[in-house]
Amino acid sequence: MHNSILARRKELKKKGHSVVRSHYFLLVFLMLIMTLFGTEFRGAVSRWGKNPLAEEEADDVQNDPGNVLSDAKIFSGSDVISDISLGKLAEGSERAEENSLALKDRFSDSKALGLTNGVLAQIVNSLLSGQLFVHLAQTIRTVTRSDKATAVLFTIGAFLWYALGFILLKNVYSAVIRRAYLTARTYRVVSMSDITWFAVVRKWISACLTMLVVNIYGVLWGLTLVGAVIKYYAYWAVPWIVAENPSLSPNQAISLSRRMMNGHKWELFKYQVTFLGWSGLSLVTSGISDLVYGNAYRLAAETEFYVLLREEMLAREPETAQMLHDACLFQPADRITLAETYFDVVEEITDIHEKKIDMGGWRHVIADWFGIWLYKTSQKRVYDEQEERGLALRHDKLSLQGQAYPRRLSPLWKNRKETRPEQYSYIRHYTVWTLIILFMLFCFVGWSWEVALHFMQTGQFVNRGTLHGPWLPIYGTGGLIVLILCSRFRKNPFVEFLTAVVLCGTLEYVSAWHLENKYHQRWWSYDGYFLNLHGRICAEGLLVFGVGCCVVVYLVAPAVDHLLSKVKQKGLIILCLILTTAYTSDLLYSREHPNMAEGAIEQQDTAKVRQVFQ
Repeated sequence: MHNSILARRKELKKKGHSVVRSHYFLLVFLMLIMTLFGTEFRGAVSRWGKNPLAEEEADDVQNDPGNVLSDAKIFSGSDVISDISLGKLAEGSERAEENSLALKDRFSDSKALGLTNGVLAQIVNSLLSGQLFVHLAQTIRTVTRSDKATAVLFTIGAFLWYALGFILLKNVYSAVIRRAYLTARTYRVVSMSDITWFAVVRKWISACLTMLVVNIYGVLWGLTLVGAVIKYYAYWAVPWIVAENPSLSPNQAISLSRRMMNGHKWELFKYQVTFLGWSGLSLVTSGISDLVYGNAYRLAAETEFYVLLREEMLAREPETAQMLHDACLFQPADRITLAETYFDVVEEITDIHEKKIDMGGWRHVIADWFGIWLYKTSQKRVYDEQEERGLALRHDKLSLQGQAYPRRLSPLWKNRKETRPEQYSYIRHYTVWTLIILFMLFCFVGWSWEVALHFMQTGQFVNRGTLHGPWLPIYGTGGLIVLILCSRFRKNPFVEFLTAVVLCGTLEYVSAWHLENKYHQRWWSYDGYFLNLHGRICAEGLLVFGVGCCVVVYLVAPAVDHLLSKVKQKGLIILCLILTTAYTSDLLYSREHPNMAEGAIEQQDTAKVRQVFQ
């Protein structure tokens, strides 16, 4: 193999390219996280971090003290941290206050980047200016009553916070991402359990310890120039070894890597040199080429290099198969083995198929695409259970078909943590009557939230919204939109969250625009909030909507539906008719006589509103 790797470099690169192409978005996203963590492949971000105008603006900064944002240190609060660590809490507090005022002044002309109102704006300002660190130090000072003790405890706390983040997240991510790459090169589907495999089999701490020891050795060898280079290549295979078997001790993983790399260090160096063209392209594109493809491609190609080293190692030292024991990570199991391992899945799928409720035509579309059930309640319960069982079997079904990593065949699968099924599954369909109750509930909760928030801010009780009753339609409409239009995305929480943000943001913006143009009034305004659009929507509100909708979809709505299933349908229908009549009456009356109570609206002429928005 000594002369074979470089001869096969085109083949390895071609395989790496194929892996990235097949799992492009997942692998590029994982590489972006690695780059942001600063674990590896930091070139692109480091180039972005440089300010090419810094020297040109140096004179302007001296002549214009208000232009403090041209100094990049304000964005990290590094000067504030330095003052606190040196026991200069007063100076740090003063500097943080100056930074905060400078930030607000800098973005005062930007309606979209407001930093004066809202929780998110306060968080951003607090982080960028360093006020957050001042508040922490002041809390410590209140307890210790000593500036020196405050400085010492603050420094220790900052160090521990960084150390825990490094050990538990940043440090181990090298092995985590390599696990994903190994899975991606073998299987068509990569699931979240594959990415979080160390946690699934309860080996996260073990993997963290091994990677920590390797980094400590690397730092110590880095004190000698030659030793740093040699040991880099000697320890190069450790992350892949940990990815396959996180239960190995640090010394076992390091020793195995050294034996595996024996005679191949120079080969690996020459293999890495063949990627210099990508480094040049990265310089020309300011790192963009690395972020969108280059980094993912290089790691995929290096993964193929490791696979050949592993094959040679197993052939040279068969006893290492006890440590490199996850064969299914590199080669799919045969169909007989999969069938014997997942025999119960076949029975489960067959049982679900045989008992599946027969639906056709438009009723099938309404149930599967919009989550609305128009059948008998007893059938709904059976159908929901079938859907839940089908979701739980999805990964096992893919494993049986050889399309996903067969977790049951892993030697570490016995270490997994058993999870209890949820009491109220979110895989369910809702009747029309349940949706009406949920709509009214969301309207009331939204109204209560707005009233309580206004009371805490002003000390006055105000009936919020355009209606006169205790309900805000925008909250109920948003809740139903997510439950109905996002029903198909419910099995993917991340997509559900993004879809909810888009739909609810659109609803809020259109509602604000409609009210402003019809009544020449503003019932809400996000001017001064961080990342707002025309004061009608903002990042903070959208984030709350997204999180709130996920809470509704995965917790509240299933629980309410479970409770309502115990109520007789006749009584439920009567309750829905009463609530619907009261709400509709208020809605019709408020079309001509909207709630114009003081504090419920922000009076502002439409012409002025448009002028501000232009």
